[in-house]
Amino acid sequence: MRNELLLKARLLVDGVRVDESGLAGVGQQYKEQVHHLFEYDFDVHAARVQPAEIRMPGGSVVQIRLNHRSPFLITRRDGVLAVEEPGRDPIPVEWLARPKFYDLRTVSGTPMTSIAELVGEDCLSVSHTNSCLTFSNGKQCAFCNLNYTPKQYDEVLVRKRATEVGEVAGAAFREGVARHFTITGGIIPGNREVPILETYLEAFTTATGLAKIPGYVIMTPPEDLNDLKRLHDLGIQGVGFNLEFWNPAYFRAFCPGKEERIGYERYREAQRVAVEIFGTGGRVFSGFVAGMEPMESLLEGVQTLAEEGVASIPLVWSPSSGTRLHDHRSPYGEWHLELAERAAAIMVRHLKRDPRAPREEPPRCTGCQTQCLIQDVLQSRVRLLKKVAAASAPSTC
Repeated sequence: MRNELLLKARLLVDGVRVDESGLAGVGQQYKEQVHHLFEYDFDVHAARVQPAEIRMPGGSVVQIRLNHRSPFLITRRDGVLAVEEPGRDPIPVEWLARPKFYDLRTVSGTPMTSIAELVGEDCLSVSHTNSCLTFSNGKQCAFCNLNYTPKQYDEVLVRKRATEVGEVAGAAFREGVARHFTITGGIIPGNREVPILETYLEAFTTATGLAKIPGYVIMTPPEDLNDLKRLHDLGIQGVGFNLEFWNPAYFRAFCPGKEERIGYERYREAQRVAVEIFGTGGRVFSGFVAGMEPMESLLEGVQTLAEEGVASIPLVWSPSSGTRLHDHRSPYGEWHLELAERAAAIMVRHLKRDPRAPREEPPRCTGCQTQCLIQDVLQSRVRLLKKVAAASAPSTC
């Protein structure tokens, strides 16, 4: 399994090429890219239909990041789809099936793919606003292309009506392809994000009939942190406040707009308040742009946050097109796998379950965490422990 996770890391770091034989069925039988939030590809591609993800033999799901300079090639030979790398045996993979709701439209005629995307195997993801205020004065995060992406592809509505979000959620959950739900978006004027999130969550529960929303929101700290209780009471299971970097100096350097408008310490305060409301055990988390900050610095943050009840999600960074860091490079795949293994070990030791919280974890799984390794590593630990337990169990013969 470790070899598979190393390959996943390398595919995310170096991207991949896909030849014409590999594209057969993409956009019809198999799920295509929908640029609902960011452009993760190294290359701006003229072809509108490109594959979204692959599933590897051990079950890991990997986001496709197109890169014409990648050593990896996905091709189909004798009917078998595989990842090829010079000097190594091909690795058989498979595209993910295309959900039926991708062909549907809302009542008002909007393509459902303009509203939301199925990320990985089972997570319905929607961005409430595909733009961020920090771009207005050139202080956007150095790794971000949120405002750039809709101009390149014109695939999504920059702002979505809650009623249409509910329609898409209802269709995806009725079809059975969605089990999780996430909402995020750029920084918007004033204190408007919480009211927008409320309308989305209310539309979701109306459309699906679910009292508890199996998902989370990734948001900006609101002006009044007590507003987080309003979201919790609507049934959302978790919340993320992405620090991006643990070291405040990196935050200031690479996220100048976030520092100017919100500030590092405000993010930290929001995380602590959110733990009081949502509980520990991973219900509050921070995303990190892994590969720009030294590993030891980031792991220090993973431990501090875990001790406070906050989980860490180190996303494998690669220099996407349209960002200030395009044509830079991320550390090697081995670096990212080591980071994930060490971060997982820290969270297993220090991230305690809140006895007040429901037993089930926030809905994140290996099938929907296509851009990071942490969930794969944690799942592999669980499998290993089960094997050890089974091997040491007394015989019933």
